Amino acid sequence: MEFADIIKSIANQNNRIAIHYGSVTARTSGNTRISVLVSGSTTAITSVRYLSSYTPTVSDVVVLLVNKGDIIALGKLA
Repeated sequence: MEFADIIKSIANQNNRIAIHYGSVTARTSGNTRISVLVSGSTTAITSVRYLSSYTPTVSDVVVLLVNKGDIIALGKLA
């Protein structure tokens, strides 16, 4: 399932909050956003925000919180 399909599915379910896993593919030049390849998808999502307590590194496996189209990386899985 592509990430866009996941988002549509969430939107059709009264915008419930969902948790997904993904892999960091890049950091922005200002180090304020990351790109993430969501598990089950073939296209990375860009401009994903992350918690200030997390320092992202390419290839990190992260937990993603999805709410009404907003995606936030909560942190790295150990």
